Amino acid sequence: MYTPRHFAMTDEHVRSVVAGAETAQLVTAHETGPVATLLPLTWRPDDVGGPGSLIFHVTRVNPVWKEPHLGEALAILSGPDGYIDPDWYASNAEAPGVPTWNYVTVHAYGPLVVHDDPAWVREAVTELSERFGYDAGRVDPDATDRMLRAIVGLELPITRVEAKAKLNQNRSPADIAGAVAGLRSVGQHALADVMDAVSVPHAEARYQLLADVKGRRLGEVGPAVR
Repeated sequence: MYTPRHFAMTDEHVRSVVAGAETAQLVTAHETGPVATLLPLTWRPDDVGGPGSLIFHVTRVNPVWKEPHLGEALAILSGPDGYIDPDWYASNAEAPGVPTWNYVTVHAYGPLVVHDDPAWVREAVTELSERFGYDAGRVDPDATDRMLRAIVGLELPITRVEAKAKLNQNRSPADIAGAVAGLRSVGQHALADVMDAVSVPHAEARYQLLADVKGRRLGEVGPAVR
């Protein structure tokens, strides 16, 4: 994934997206070509602060777990995204620009491990149900056993991550403030919140650095004291 430096994500931000993702597009490569499968997930952190594993399950008749995989699998996890109207930018009145789309995405790679063990699958399904507030214990045990026999567990231990937060970091603080206000006016609060947390401090630091450099060139400020 192409990621300019100013759109790179911190490890903390990546971890929050992975932990909060409810679904992922699981992409696997096979001799017949790539396959993408949208699946709900849970994230299991590991004991040493690493990236952990993504846990899925599929119906047994789904060939994605039976066909040999070529190389690593890819799970695409999406954060908030949305349309940015250029009229929201403070600069647009004098210099009309073009619309864009802001988004947060994490690409997690790793070997896809198949779990055909009923106990493992039961734990994965129970964990997923509890995550969304449902008590799987309410289901008749015999019915649960029948359903568990019809599915297979999948685990993606994350070996590497590519992450990108394209959130107007390259624009001025005034333009970002206008975009955040515009997003809130149309109910896009999740995207506005992440821009407040990521884009605003980034742009403010960038513009302060540019101002300091310009000031030194004009002799308005002295060199930084170290």
